Amino acid sequence: MSANVTINPYITSQGNAGLFNVSSTGVRQGTAYPDPSTRFRLRGCTLSSTETLPMWGGVGVYMDVPGGTGNPSYTLGPVCGRAVSLTDASKPLLGFSVFDQDYSMITSPQSPVPLIGSYGMVNVYPLGSLARIAVACDPALSTLRQGPINANVSWDFTNQMLVPYLGTLTISSGTYNNTTGLVTLTMSAPVTFDAGDSITIASLTGTGAFASLNGTFTALSATGTAVTYNAGASLGASTITGGNLTVGGAASQALAVKILDIMTSGSETVVYSASTGFATWNYNGACAIIQI
Repeated sequence: MSANVTINPYITSQGNAGLFNVSSTGVRQGTAYPDPSTRFRLRGCTLSSTETLPMWGGVGVYMDVPGGTGNPSYTLGPVCGRAVSLTDASKPLLGFSVFDQDYSMITSPQSPVPLIGSYGMVNVYPLGSLARIAVACDPALSTLRQGPINANVSWDFTNQMLVPYLGTLTISSGTYNNTTGLVTLTMSAPVTFDAGDSITIASLTGTGAFASLNGTFTALSATGTAVTYNAGASLGASTITGGNLTVGGAASQALAVKILDIMTSGSETVVYSASTGFATWNYNGACAIIQI
């Protein structure tokens, strides 16, 4: 399946949305700061035929050597698509897409965000180019202000945004309900992930068959320092006295970028609707300026 751009050019709509805000301080996701030392490192890529979503600016991408079966000529540059992790063997994050100088992207009255489908051209700044790019971010990153610019952060590959780095979290204590299978953990510090996230429990200590509670599960709740999940009934565990927890996906993978600024509001971020195929601007989004 290839990515397509949905468009109806015959419907008109008001075109001045977001142009008369009280404050105009902010940035637009997927745009780079003008810099003579990096502008020549901008790379043109072809969007892969295996992509199921159109591409826009501010997305973490992988890049493949072109010319293979079904791929276009190397003269059109690397083949790119959405990266799936920092360490994946086939689709690692190697750069970020940008709107800059990408005149082939398509807009319409219902979809004002520039989009491009499979086989279209995508402009990318690769990691190591030192480009300064605005990307969508979690407003919680505001806690990094007045800290070092090389603080650990992570990339959310599902929502395409910069998020806090969680790393390995310490379990202080916990209980297991042998009848229901519910495990309740007390963490050493308040958690910042949510119910529904994948969590991996390791190196548990305690009494009874506590080792049977290790593994990867889905968090049922995550509030304050309390985390719950269901490990299954009748395992014979009793109490938990310690251990480690990591959040699945990229939250425990540190993205090596410099954080130059964080704007928790007033920036333009992309909102894509899978049901309509349209992408619109959120004029009060949060963006971070990262140097890659």
